[in-house]
Amino acid sequence: MATGFWARVRRYYLAGLVVLAPTALTLWVAWKFFTFFDGILGGELRARGISVFGLGFVLLNLIVLVLGALTANFLGKRLFVVWDRLMHRVPLVNKVYSTLRQIAEIFLGSGEDAAFRRVALVEYGSPGTHMVGFVTSTAASEAGTVLGAKVCHVFVPSAVNPTTGFLLVVPEEKVRYLEMTPEQAMRMIVSAGSIVPAK
Repeated sequence: MATGFWARVRRYYLAGLVVLAPTALTLWVAWKFFTFFDGILGGELRARGISVFGLGFVLLNLIVLVLGALTANFLGKRLFVVWDRLMHRVPLVNKVYSTLRQIAEIFLGSGEDAAFRRVALVEYGSPGTHMVGFVTSTAASEAGTVLGAKVCHVFVPSAVNPTTGFLLVVPEEKVRYLEMTPEQAMRMIVSAGSIVPAK
């Protein structure tokens, strides 16, 4: 009876962890995210005697929204082009700016061909063995010129830890696109294949 009792306790405890851990970690990450961005303007507001919790976060998002609206019209686009050229001409600053600009375009691009928007299978290792990856670019490149074919750049994340991985340069005709979303593919990769999206 004792063995059965402790087995149930262990099972209930693990079941509780399965429920609590993802929720607790999600809330912790969301809280850190919120406090970080709230502190960007919140510190300046508090220094001026305005101490309203969350106001810095709200104002920051409003500023981003206004900037996005301005750059969407003709005049805003012209001003952004001028600003972009200016930032690219400032020594040292241009290196940091151009790198961050490229990273932002990769992860926040809204076009159909934007990076990480298309999931694909690529053959790797032994024939018939495939890996799931994200097509990051199909633009003409030096690699394509050397290989004499149109190529795709495919980022293949490591299972469980998708923050690492490696880049494959694959001829376009050998890339097989999948219908699953990037979110579904990422869940499958993080779970090491235990969570597979239905067809």
